[in-house]
Amino acid sequence: MVHPAKVLAEIDQQFPESLKRVFELLRFPSVGTVPAHHADCRKTAEWLVGQLKELGFKAGLRKTTGQPLVLGSYEPPGRGEVPHVLFYGHYDVQPADPLELWTTPPFEPQIRKGKSGRDAIFARGSADDKGQLMTFLEASRSWLKVHGELPFRLTVMIEGDEESDPAH
Repeated sequence: MVHPAKVLAEIDQQFPESLKRVFELLRFPSVGTVPAHHADCRKTAEWLVGQLKELGFKAGLRKTTGQPLVLGSYEPPGRGEVPHVLFYGHYDVQPADPLELWTTPPFEPQIRKGKSGRDAIFARGSADDKGQLMTFLEASRSWLKVHGELPFRLTVMIEGDEESDPAH
């Protein structure tokens, strides 16, 4: 039986650890369009592979003409025909220039009050797309902890070239 309230309670309980993982991802300066950050992009992709494997996925990197693609797959054990879900995200971010416009360093995430007066995470990539990516992975983590398996097959595709110029 599905217990959404238990999953939500698990999300709340794991919030400090989830936030730690989000901040860890945000610290990678994964600017895919800047050659000086290509090694950072690879480290980011490898970190994401590790996260997926920790969740029980078969995961690895795929070579592309640009930054590595992270590909993970999850098959619920002992299930027959189940829906297949594809999750897409990207780990590359836009350059942080001009740096003088940042209140704090762009790859040192902080929680502070936003314009609305509510707490928000400030860091390059927090809103596009590392925050959303980790929200999905952390929700999956909590579901797996409560239920032991996902109710569907899941393919996760996370690219590192979403922010690049398609003409190159």
